Amino acid sequence: MGELGPLPGLVEYFVRGGWWMWPLLLCSVIALAMIIYKGIALWIAGRGASAVAEETVRLVEAGKLAQAEETTRASSASVATVLGAIVAAAQNTHITPLAAAEMAGSAELANLESGLPVLSTVANIAPLIGFLGTVSGMIHAFMAVAAAGLGEPAVVAAGIAEALITTAAGLIVAIPCLIAYGILMAHVNRLALSIELAGNRVISTLAAGEAA
Repeated sequence: MGELGPLPGLVEYFVRGGWWMWPLLLCSVIALAMIIYKGIALWIAGRGASAVAEETVRLVEAGKLAQAEETTRASSASVATVLGAIVAAAQNTHITPLAAAEMAGSAELANLESGLPVLSTVANIAPLIGFLGTVSGMIHAFMAVAAAGLGEPAVVAAGIAEALITTAAGLIVAIPCLIAYGILMAHVNRLALSIELAGNRVISTLAAGEAA
């Protein structure tokens, strides 16, 4: 590829890595955007969850179901969506609170997990793209050897550099994606558990009120 001149280090590595670096750059941009988006979305989903759950339970215990439903509607927390469905079901005979909790919980869990497969996909394909770059670089290296012989080590080194750089770039993209995926999934699991516990509390409170 010849001398690149005084380019910044990262730019030089990017250029030396060949055109396989462009798919890796796209993967990194997509992954970063998804990490930021899901981080904000999960923060919003968990914000005020404990407070709205406690307030809903208190109002249900007092028999103020309409007020409890209004309380859940005013919250952006995921648990509020499920609790609202439970309280709404308790005020009509079309569906039981338990069935409403299961349906709303499944829908909310799917919403919380949406987008996370993108991170998993990027983490899986980035090393493969890097490996393709490795194969491409080695092919270039052997072609250079065939054309110029072993007397031109700089020509051979360019192909080997491409191979090593793309391998490293693929791992650099994949590893943070795996870490972010694990952290975000753990957050989703915590939210799902809190939703389940809060839903069970409200259902138990409704059942106790009916029994009384």
